Amino acid sequence: MTKIPILFTFCGLITCTVTSAQQTLSLQGVVQQAQQQSPSYYKARSSALNSLYAFRYYIAGRRPQLGLQASNNSSFLGNIESIRQPDGTYAFNRSSYSFTFASLVAQQVVPFTGGQLSVATNLQRNDVFDPASGISYLSTPFSVNYSQPMLLYNPYRWDARIQPLLYEESKKQYVEALEKTGLEASGYFFDALMAQQQEMILQQNVANTDTLYRISKGRFELGKIAENELLQIELNLLNARNNLEQATLSKEIAYRQLTQFLSLPKGSTVQVALPDIVPSLQIPLDVAQREAQDNRQAVLAFRRQRLQAEQEVAEARGNNGYQLNLSANFGQARQGTSLKNAYGGGNLQQNQLLSVGISIPIVDWGKARNRVRQAKANQELIEIDIQQQERSFEQEIYLQTQQFNIQQKLLESAAKADTIARQRYEITKQRYFIGKISITDLNLAQQEKDMANQNHINALRSFWTSYYTVRLLTLYDFEKSQKIKYEFAER
Repeated sequence: MTKIPILFTFCGLITCTVTSAQQTLSLQGVVQQAQQQSPSYYKARSSALNSLYAFRYYIAGRRPQLGLQASNNSSFLGNIESIRQPDGTYAFNRSSYSFTFASLVAQQVVPFTGGQLSVATNLQRNDVFDPASGISYLSTPFSVNYSQPMLLYNPYRWDARIQPLLYEESKKQYVEALEKTGLEASGYFFDALMAQQQEMILQQNVANTDTLYRISKGRFELGKIAENELLQIELNLLNARNNLEQATLSKEIAYRQLTQFLSLPKGSTVQVALPDIVPSLQIPLDVAQREAQDNRQAVLAFRRQRLQAEQEVAEARGNNGYQLNLSANFGQARQGTSLKNAYGGGNLQQNQLLSVGISIPIVDWGKARNRVRQAKANQELIEIDIQQQERSFEQEIYLQTQQFNIQQKLLESAAKADTIARQRYEITKQRYFIGKISITDLNLAQQEKDMANQNHINALRSFWTSYYTVRLLTLYDFEKSQKIKYEFAER
């Protein structure tokens, strides 16, 4: 770390007497606080949790599912129904009954084929109360079912490739969101610092101009200066006071915006401290590009978008009108007049069912072919867009890295110019006191001093903005030589 000389004479920016109700905020403190309690932090955390739960939902859906199903269809008070007679005719008879069914089913998706395998056991009880009473049971202690809707397209295999990428994207996106919050926080910090610094400059200008006015009145009474020069100094004093009022208002607005962004309690009184230490870094371009490729969410997004485009082509080819639906069931069943007979007695019967359905298009007027062509054209369009984004991604890394590497020299140069401008102003002011120069030369020196001071603050802001931008673009801490990681706790 290299300490940049502090070229400000305003000790209120460096060492402040802080009351119990006032907080002095540093740049690093503002960034850290924003990444822990600002609205931007809570939005990033909620988004990360949403993605986490969505991925867990996906994982849970690929595991065996166990469910209980039950139903009852009853007519205890009687119901008139059309019942087929032994001779083949139908008659309307009144009956009272209760049909109850319960089933325990375990299901499992077969990712390799896209089919679904299930194992079930069920029991059915029929109670007839009128016109004759009776109870019967039908049990299926064990049955196996496999269903295969389509062989040409398997969405589960594509989900197995895409869903983990989406989850990894969300984790990197969370880190990016917090780094973006840090960059945003630095902007609010420097807005407040620049407003605070401007107020202090104008306070000093008012004090200096007031002193000059009082001295110039004495010199005017002695006939050493003209009335026009005295009036010019008085006008400068009035303008300085008006500018100070406006600067104070601007400072309060900047303070309010900063405290609101940090979610500080209403009525919090703050001031900001000038960053006097900056990291001495030169970031190698190859390291920045490598870390960006390893850490950024956009790189995973490019890969995921390509996979999704391939998925659309595969789906278009699979849904071409040729269908083969397969369903097979095997099980055992018993029936009896009691629950014991339904499971332990009675005749054991085999339930076997094989269902095969085929759909072959005869004439579709090129519907399936054009659907595949459309998917391929969309894939090419997505590929072109991704390649453009990749070039922009690399170009941004290059430009921001180069920008950061020159910021330290610019900051040192601005600090030196600030020192020179302040020294020149003090010399010019003393020369004015002894009557060697005019008020115009003094005004010019003051303007140059104020401008150099603002340029120094702007250079400091540019350095830290560039610093946090490079962190955001690479998700790498070049000071500690490690990847940036943030953890969050579930609710």
